[in-house]
Amino acid sequence: MSDQPSRISESKAPRVPRKLVTKRLKLAVPSGLTGHPRLSRVLRLELELQEAKKRLDDMTRLAYLDEMSGLANRRAFDDELRRTIDRATRYAMPAAVAIFDIDRFKAINDLYGHRAGDAVIVAVAQCLRTHVRASDFIARTGGDEFAVILSNIDLEDARQKVEALREAFRRIEYNFATEPVQVSVSVGVSAIEAGFGQCPLHEADLAMYRQKRASRTIYTLG
Repeated sequence: MSDQPSRISESKAPRVPRKLVTKRLKLAVPSGLTGHPRLSRVLRLELELQEAKKRLDDMTRLAYLDEMSGLANRRAFDDELRRTIDRATRYAMPAAVAIFDIDRFKAINDLYGHRAGDAVIVAVAQCLRTHVRASDFIARTGGDEFAVILSNIDLEDARQKVEALREAFRRIEYNFATEPVQVSVSVGVSAIEAGFGQCPLHEADLAMYRQKRASRTIYTLG
């Protein structure tokens, strides 16, 4: 992991992804059959069916996407968490869930404006994408809150991974109107394992708020 800070400048304020544009699909038709009335009608119907399926796929993807960060949204996270709990119950596969909440996010918005707040959201999302494994699941679950499902990991290893992520967040540098904006997060982590009585997301959330009220160390439950 690099010790170099992650830099984001005002000129790199977040851009909402472009709206998806459905491209017209083309079907290859033998040259000698293009003028056949029945074949033309079948081809038109096939083309319309493919376009409708693509629009449905695009709408489904957007329904599970947070546009600002480019990460999965709360709906997608809840679905993945249910699947992870099911795997832990059926196959005794250990996992953990971590909740990250940006510290003093309201103050950033109040002092520098929402454009600065949006840029911090994007910077945190980029940092998570860079430092978690491909097998882990990242989502933006609220305005200044992110969640990561860490797969095939016990609680102690998850705690160490989360601490490394917190260090990565501290290296984010964002300058707004030449003034540096410090980014830090409070974190809670909880185990996802067979026989665990409480909702792991709720337990991680409680741990994160304990950290906000107390110190900047990681609290764990589970």
